[in-house]
Order: sequence, then structure tokens, then C-alpha cells
Amino acid sequence: MIRGVWTHTAIGLTLAISLLPVLVALVIDQGADVVPRLALGALVITAWQVLFRIGLGVPFAPAAAVTAIAVGVLAPQDAPLWQILLAVSFGTVIGELIFGGWGRNFLSAATVSLAFLGLSVPAAHYTPPGDIVAYAVLPGAVILIATGILSLPVLIASVAGFALVANGLGLDALPAAPLAFALIYLIADPVASAATPLGRWIYGALAGALAALLIAGPAHAAQAAVFATLLAQIFAPLIDQGALALHRQRRKARHG
Repeated sequence: MIRGVWTHTAIGLTLAISLLPVLVALVIDQGADVVPRLALGALVITAWQVLFRIGLGVPFAPAAAVTAIAVGVLAPQDAPLWQILLAVSFGTVIGELIFGGWGRNFLSAATVSLAFLGLSVPAAHYTPPGDIVAYAVLPGAVILIATGILSLPVLIASVAGFALVANGLGLDALPAAPLAFALIYLIADPVASAATPLGRWIYGALAGALAALLIAGPAHAAQAAVFATLLAQIFAPLIDQGALALHRQRRKARHG
């Protein structure tokens, strides 16, 4: 759960605002073809948030914009709209709302949605967005770093872990847009990533290394980044527990 002087709403709004350059770049890059996916994702997420707000009092979360934009950047282009509807519904409900809303979940809704879609249409065609989308991620990253929402240890460790494994496997000419988006908005998710100082370094290195390993296999870059993030987020609580146990052991040794 996010702590500090920032409220969940303020953090969510900042995340949503940081995505505006990506949204514009995505429409410029892919044209009208991407609009139905973006619109459907936003509509489905809003509908589920309204239902959970009315039925259970779960607060609205502007950060859900990450899931809607992620569908445009990382989902296969030939995925049927009905499968996108199911995937976004599953990710939003099971990944977030069922836990009481954004900030209480341990997996990001965007990651769960895209993983569900990847498993549903494993042979779907995916053409990565152009470099304009990768460049559009940068202003958002600056905003999130400046506000402290994006963890620098997670960012640095992810890049280092990915670079180390990719270099060892001889990977090159990788598409920048899906990897950049996944790094900033999935791997470095402020809720689902590790929370302890040491845990953030371990979590980031794990996510980056897994992404490179999966890309070396049959998965395309977007799919590899999604499943690497999913695995890292699953292990994030365990990583934090280990980091806390190590910290307690060190304190005990110092004062013993």
C-alpha cells in the first residue's frame, strides 16, 4: 500500500497525466486502428469501477488509465475486441477491485489484463509501436521520478538486470516502445513493486533479467515484459519479507 503525504487520488491523477504524451504518440503512430481498443479499455474499466463504487464503496482510481493505455501499447493488434473486453474485466476485477481498489492490490491490473490476453491469444500478431511512443514515455518518467512515484532503485536495477542478461545472451535490436512503457508503468508500478529499500533493488533486477530471458525465447518483447512483470510482482511480497528479515537480523546482531 502506498504511504506518505501523497493521497491515492493525487498519485493516480499524476500517473494518468503522465500518460497523456503516450496517448497522443500512440494515436499518431497507429492512427484510428488503436482508438477502438483504447476506448473499449477505458469504458470497461469505468463500468467496473462504477459497479464496485455503488456496490462496495470502492473509491475511483485515476491510475486505471495505465491499464487502458497499456492495452493500446502492449496488446496484440489482431486481438478481437471481445477478448480485450474479457481481459480488461479480469485484470480490473481480479487484479485490483476485489482487493478493495487501487493501492490495496499486490498485482497491477494492467499486468494481469495483458497476461490474461497473452494466454488467451498466444499466437496473435504483434507489431511494436514506433520509436515515437518510446520517446513519449520519457516526459512521464521525468514527472514520476520528480514526484517520487517512480522508484529509482527499481528503475536502475531493472535496466541493469536486463542489460546484463541481454548482453550475455547476445540480444540486440530490441523494440524500444514496449520495453520502455513496461519498465515505467508496469515494472515500476508504485503499488505492486517491492516496498523495502533492498527489496526494490532485488525486485527490479529480477524483473529486468526475466524480461531478457523471455525475449530470448519465443515471446515478443511486449509479451516478455508483461510476463516478467507478473512473475516479479508475485515474488515482490516475498522479496520484501526477506529484506525485512535480513534487516532485523542485522539489527539484532548489532545490539546483541
